[in-house]
Amino acid sequence: MLKMFGRSLKLRQVSAGGCNACEADINVLGTIGWDLGRFGIQYVASPRHADGLLVTGPVSKNMELALKKTYDAVSEPKIVIAVGACAISGGPFANHEQVRSGVDAILPVDLYIPGCPPHPLTILDGLLRLLNRLDKQT
Repeated sequence: MLKMFGRSLKLRQVSAGGCNACEADINVLGTIGWDLGRFGIQYVASPRHADGLLVTGPVSKNMELALKKTYDAVSEPKIVIAVGACAISGGPFANHEQVRSGVDAILPVDLYIPGCPPHPLTILDGLLRLLNRLDKQT
């Protein structure tokens, strides 16, 4: 991953029908206490400026087409990160007729970050490990 994305990673965050708890912890990473930008990771407003998607929520049927279009707008090479139990497996909404029970039912997922919601440190750890920025022993 480090070879593909160099020293920076630009992500487009997509809320695909969840309760917004994951989004709250994702937003915390941008505050002065966490400062995600110092690691070269930023959230961008447009998928055309992104290296990949960071998806939360179980992917409701209403969000399925929007998620696919957003994925298609990201240029190659691209990654998909599923954050939270809902994005991984549907969480408490699994097998409901109005959700797809996780992002990987629609898109190829490169990284799963578990939790409900995942702690900001868990999200940061997953992103840094994806970029091989952490020592393998930690």
